[in-house]
Amino acid sequence: MEKFFELFKKNLKTARLELRIMEPTLANAEMVWEVVKTQNPDDFKYVWFTATHNSHMTESLEETLQRIKLDYESKTGCAYYVFYQGKFIGYQRIHYIESSRTLQCAAVWFVKSAWGNGFNQEVHKKLESMAFDELGANRICRQIMPANVRSKKSIESGGYHLDGVDRQAEMQPDGTFTDRCLYSKLISEYKQK
Repeated sequence: MEKFFELFKKNLKTARLELRIMEPTLANAEMVWEVVKTQNPDDFKYVWFTATHNSHMTESLEETLQRIKLDYESKTGCAYYVFYQGKFIGYQRIHYIESSRTLQCAAVWFVKSAWGNGFNQEVHKKLESMAFDELGANRICRQIMPANVRSKKSIESGGYHLDGVDRQAEMQPDGTFTDRCLYSKLISEYKQK
């Protein structure tokens, strides 16, 4: 895990984006909350950005601060708060499973105004190159809820293979369950690009 944290638990840059590790400060929570509270909750029904799982997105400044704190203190991964032209536009949480050399990408979302700009692909290309070329990961996993057509298109166009469906694996805030599609890309597939 030491090499993972050395490589990944720091601010990163892509051609257009900044991926920031956010310290759990009130100022950071306020900045994130100001963006989150203006979003339509229906646009985020396929993601988890809460500390409680009572809803899909945080519902208060306090909960936003709690989410940032959980991300910052994680012992298995880290979270990036994504910025474009200095503005907060999205989020990407990752975990590393050292025993299988697997990078697990989870809980990615972008504000609606950022959709369709290729930001998700840009973030994942950066994470892929770091995971495969620098960390020595064997595979990268991504997962989505089956009804999340936009993410499915993004993942599949990124060269990920559908490994299967984890049936009724996600409990929703209303108590119902939904399936989870599991995707992966192996280092051998990455090197064939």
